[in-house]
Parts: sequence; C-alpha cells; structure tokens
Amino acid sequence: MSKSKIYTVIGLMSGTSMDGLDCSLIETDGQEYTKIIKEKTYEYSSLYKKNLKNLISNLPKGKKNQILYSKENEVFVTHNITRITRKFIKLIKYDSEKIDLIGLSGQTIIHNPEKNYSIQLCSGSELNLQLKIPVISNFRQKDLDYGGQGAPIGSFYHKSILDKINKNAAIINLGGIANITYINKKKLISYDMGPSNALIDDLCYLFYKKKYDKNGLLAKKGRTIVEILNKYKKDKYFKKRYPKSLDRDYFASFYRELKNCNYRDAINTASMMTIFAVLQSLDQIKDKIDLIIFTGGGRKNKFIINALQENLKVKKINISNINKFGLNGDMIESQMFGYLAVRSIKKLPLSLPSTTGVSKPMSGGVLYDRAN
Repeated sequence: MSKSKIYTVIGLMSGTSMDGLDCSLIETDGQEYTKIIKEKTYEYSSLYKKNLKNLISNLPKGKKNQILYSKENEVFVTHNITRITRKFIKLIKYDSEKIDLIGLSGQTIIHNPEKNYSIQLCSGSELNLQLKIPVISNFRQKDLDYGGQGAPIGSFYHKSILDKINKNAAIINLGGIANITYINKKKLISYDMGPSNALIDDLCYLFYKKKYDKNGLLAKKGRTIVEILNKYKKDKYFKKRYPKSLDRDYFASFYRELKNCNYRDAINTASMMTIFAVLQSLDQIKDKIDLIIFTGGGRKNKFIINALQENLKVKKINISNINKFGLNGDMIESQMFGYLAVRSIKKLPLSLPSTTGVSKPMSGGVLYDRAN
C-alpha cells in the first residue's frame, strides 16, 4: 500500500461532554497532508443525553461485567450515531462510494488503563453494515494490550498541526480532560494533565441546567473554596510522571463535594482546578516551549484562559487560540479520528512510548468492511 495515498474520510467524535456528535469530512494521507472539506456538530436531544448518563451511572463494577453490560446497552448509541452520520452524508452530498473510510471514536463510558481496557460505545460493524462504508474504530485497545495507557490517542494529528505552525509550540486540548502534546528534540510527548471541562460542565448542568459556563462568567462571580482546592492539589495523579491518562470521572469525589456548595463558588473552584492542572503540569516540563495553542471547548472560557495567560507571562510563554490558525477548535478531535483511520489503514503508528507508555511504536484500530 502506498504511504502517500490520500483518502477521503469522515471522522466522528462523541466527547466526554456528551452534548453532541462532531462530524468532519477531510482528505488526508495520515501524515503531512490534511484538507478540511466540511464539518458540522449535531447536538444530542435531552432524552438521549439523559439515557446516556443513566447508562454510565448504572455501570456495574468489574471489567467483565462492564464489557458485557456495554455490549448489551450500546444499541441506542449505535442507532443514534448511525442516524446522525446519515444526515451528515446527505449534507455533504457525497455518495458512499466516494468516502473511503469512517474513523469512529464512539462514546467513551469508562477508561481504565490500570486494568488495560477502555470502552467506547457504538458498533463499528453495524455502522459499516448500515452505511456500506468501511469503518475503523477501537483505536485504543491495541495500545492498551501492549502496556500503553490508550490515551491520549491523537498525538500524531496534533504533531501534524505543530509541524506546520511552530515546532517549539505545544497544543493543549481543553476538553472534558486537559491533555498536552509537544515535540522535544524530535521526540513526541503527550499526556493527560487533569480535569478541564468535566467538573465545570457537570456542575453547570446540575445548578443551572446549562451545558457549560459561558465565557467563565459564573466562575468569575464566585469565590474559591480553598479547603477543597488544596485537597485536590494533593491528589496522587499530579505526582505521576508522564505518560499518564485519566478517566473522565477520576475526580468525581470533588463533584460530590462541590455540588453541596454555593453554586458560583463551586464553579469557581472547579475552574481553579483546571487552571492548577495545566500550570502544575507545565511546571514539570523542562523543555523549551515558546507558544501554547489551546483547542477544545475550554479555550472559550475567558476566566480560565485569562488566568493561564497571566501565569504564563512569567515563563515568557505566549498563548493562542487554534482558530487563529484557520482551524476550528471545536472540531479538532473529529478531524483527528479521520486522520487516525488513515494511519490505521496504512499501519502507521498511532502511539509511542512517549505518548501513552506503550512498549513500542504501535498502530491500532479495527477495520469493519463487509465488502471484503
């Protein structure tokens, strides 16, 4: 297979915020070339989100039980993602024959690198059967099987962006979890820094039935609950060296504490947790970084970004929003899974010892193509 072949691919991403499905149509060789053709986010209905959260809250204990439970309950997720993908294909006006691949993230419901598994709901086999397009999913499992954390999995796509913008820069994705990617003397490094939007979004929905703290205005009006923040800072995760990764609900105990506090103070404190996670992680980096490029929904949170900017001035590190470079920061991860699908089909590495802790450079993903 030619490593230079360019594929037309759809990347699908349902994030830990569980608010919608991001769809990106791209052309890419899975290496240096990527062209964004069309993108759209489809918001989930309130009922679907409720059902999804109920499914996660009722997840049983134990790896075998969780895997079985997930298989038994993923039908409604597969049906919804299939329905939305059909809408996107209709929007882009492409025949299925013109689309080479679909890169499917699926809905993560648990990520447990210590026990070597990570569960994303949506059947790649069924999506392929319904849409008649080859599907690649389950990008993390091979990495986990070979001693990796299974996350962050998008390091090579971030690298392809940094190679074009600034090789002394870092990308920080402020999604449900914050993760960083940078290059040190040609060595690609990635890891999860800590919580980003997960706690904030959950509290905003609980208190105000809002999906997120728009512009950080609620956090700005609150006060930090110092006792809770100090306890959070002592968590063992922050003492770990990279590579490392997190489940969305790793810090759920702090959600349970904060939900009983003053609304704005709770959101302020959760926001300060995000700020600490990023700054503490950057303090551990001895490599030279000139610029930090923020992506993900948290890049729009002015309370968080302004605080980070003030602190990073001391380090003489500039910051920027990825949108300034002609990319949509809300769609980076759906682009990424399209890009990873092409790397997978070409047997190129998705992860390295320096990005996930895997024992050697590792490709991954499972191909579903009943035409074969």
